[in-house]
Amino acid sequence: MRPIVQFNINFVVAHKLEAKPLIEHFHLKKFIKEPFQVFKNESGIRLIISGMGTLRARSAVEYMWQIDDGSFFKEGWINVGIAGHRTLDLGTCFLANKISSKETGEVYYPFLDWNTKNTEGLITVDRPEKSYVGDEAYDMEAAGFFKAASNFSETELISSIKVISDNKTSSIDNITEKLIENLMLKTIAHVEPVVSVLKKRLAILNKGLVLDRECLDMVKSIHLTVSQRNQFKSLCRRFDAMGREDELKFILNCSRITSDQLLKKLTEKLAKQAH
Repeated sequence: MRPIVQFNINFVVAHKLEAKPLIEHFHLKKFIKEPFQVFKNESGIRLIISGMGTLRARSAVEYMWQIDDGSFFKEGWINVGIAGHRTLDLGTCFLANKISSKETGEVYYPFLDWNTKNTEGLITVDRPEKSYVGDEAYDMEAAGFFKAASNFSETELISSIKVISDNKTSSIDNITEKLIENLMLKTIAHVEPVVSVLKKRLAILNKGLVLDRECLDMVKSIHLTVSQRNQFKSLCRRFDAMGREDELKFILNCSRITSDQLLKKLTEKLAKQAH
């Protein structure tokens, strides 16, 4: 068994000015014009321009998922854009370690590696924040994005990267198109490591999903309960991790037995090899 591992990493950005540096960096080409502009390359990197606000961010995520008609494979999700903060300098980039919705009170905790640096809390608001209360940053999409993306992927596959565009000494009224483009260029250095980590996670997760499907298909004549299916998939993944794919394939092809007998046989074969 040699699973073909596939994956997409989806960028969700609010505005075309925020999208431009990412489109150029990843050499993305437009392939959908309406109802959202969507870009992609041949390496599985895709980008959708959502428009401003949580509802549009949620709709954009749901639309991206529907493009694949509910893909069997896991996908990565990255929200990138500008944010305001009371004291952080303009151009400061960070990963959100906590995302709160001011409107609903819902809170989300993105998965971060233990060595992740430059993280901040992020509050999503319905209108531009000018008072900058507290030590969190403010944006208008992250909570809606995260809520929708978490319906389709694990938390470890969802990230939000922001760059500070305004603060107490340089208000949101000073933001220009050129400033946004220059600020978004700074995010590339933070985006690349996240993309690299997501690619590794997706390769592992999707290989496991393909293996699960192949193994279950080989024993589809055997009735497995939900609990037995989970145990069966775990055993198959252990064979795969030990490089014993051919042995596993032979056992499954010869399995005209009951579900209990199948699980017992796989368990015993693994135990013998372990000793």
